[in-house]
Amino acid sequence: MSRILETPVRNVFSPTSRAPVWLLVGIVLALQAGALIWMLAGRISLLSSGREMIVEVVPVDPRDLFRGDYVILGYTFSGTGEMTLPAGTTRGDRLYATLKAGEGSKWELVSVANRYPDTVGTGHAVLSGYASDVWPNRELGVVKGRIRYGIEQYYVPEGTGGALEQQVRDKKIEAVLAVSASGEAAIKALMVDGKRVYEEPLF
Repeated sequence: MSRILETPVRNVFSPTSRAPVWLLVGIVLALQAGALIWMLAGRISLLSSGREMIVEVVPVDPRDLFRGDYVILGYTFSGTGEMTLPAGTTRGDRLYATLKAGEGSKWELVSVANRYPDTVGTGHAVLSGYASDVWPNRELGVVKGRIRYGIEQYYVPEGTGGALEQQVRDKKIEAVLAVSASGEAAIKALMVDGKRVYEEPLF
């Protein structure tokens, strides 16, 4: 009668086998921390070295119960129902708006495309955004809609939103933008009557 050799089976759930599990958890946490650092580094780079633009805005002061006060900023180059988008555009598509510097902080929308333009003229700037509120105009055979650039909200210290609204009623408000070479934009500061009243920290 042959003898059957039995090989002991290791219990992968035993306390001695927990080290690999903690190793995996550590790797996941490291990856998450790395992604956060990468995003933070990208924002710091954008705010510190991006092209600075001062643009005219139209603010509204709502209330966010979770994060404090913020202002909603509207831009003339964000578009209304009259803005024509590239053919075939659907909600959420990435778009590139070419702007032309006007008088003071006024920027005029020149064109909208679904890719970054090959050349950018002097006195022009390109902002990257996403199609919003898209609808086709069948009579004209075109697509209408708006563009959101991620610069439509700006948080201010809690309790100061109302004061900002009061200032804006009789004074001109502007936003100082930082724009990267790829068109990504972030708000660096808000200006009231030509003076910076809120400055965005780097982190």
